[in-house]
Amino acid sequence: MVAIRQVSADQNSELAACVKAWRHRLPPDDHQVARRRRGRRSNVTQEEIAELVGVSVVWYSNLERGVRANYSDAFLDAVAGTLRLDRHERELLYLLAIGRMPSPAPAGTTPTVLGTALRQFVEGQRWATYVLDRYARVVLHNEMCESYYPWLRTDPSYPRWLFTDADARRRLVNWDTDWAAPLLTQMRIAQALHPQDTGIAALVDACLETSPEARCLWAAHPASGRTLRSRRGIRLASDHRTTLVDVVTLTDPSASDLQIVSLIPVAEAA
Repeated sequence: MVAIRQVSADQNSELAACVKAWRHRLPPDDHQVARRRRGRRSNVTQEEIAELVGVSVVWYSNLERGVRANYSDAFLDAVAGTLRLDRHERELLYLLAIGRMPSPAPAGTTPTVLGTALRQFVEGQRWATYVLDRYARVVLHNEMCESYYPWLRTDPSYPRWLFTDADARRRLVNWDTDWAAPLLTQMRIAQALHPQDTGIAALVDACLETSPEARCLWAAHPASGRTLRSRRGIRLASDHRTTLVDVVTLTDPSASDLQIVSLIPVAEAA
């Protein structure tokens, strides 16, 4: 059982100050808020946050006033996601609100809290840009991405699409060497970094069980010695011609498990 320590009056004041500051930090044109609001206001309101979180305004305003209550993990995680808190801010929210750190999530279900800066970065790119978590799920993408990956509208799992959907083989030029092999390498690294994570192990097993090609690539990887290409070919959903893209991958320093991927057309990169 996780010990819950007493929350002092000073911590209640700190909770109120932090949550209010995080709300005021949200830009008025934040995409999730903008879809629900009419007109323009200088700040995102408590009512808008409460609606996005899925609770009453009174319940959310209690948190923002520093009132200690029996807040659930689901509620605090929803608040953290809506306010765009990073990992450290989420931990601070838990400590101030209920006096303990977040409980460890079951393997394979670790919640991903995306910070404001990361969201703004991805949404501001003119190229297709997306964010992968350690399970190769697309947890954030911009609109341009769907012209390359229309499956994102219904399923966030990159491996499931790549290894089980015939559309992936039609769309991705040199599917096996340029696309499937790099993904399997990433999965192999993730498994080595997190050997106790049953979610990653299950993902690897599922990919190898459903795709004979994946099994061959996985077995050949240690002896292949090939340098994986960053420049690859892909076909858009609306065009059968091949577009060459440079696949640029970055790591978010505030969340090392997240990989930021941009597909930059070679014609624009030149």
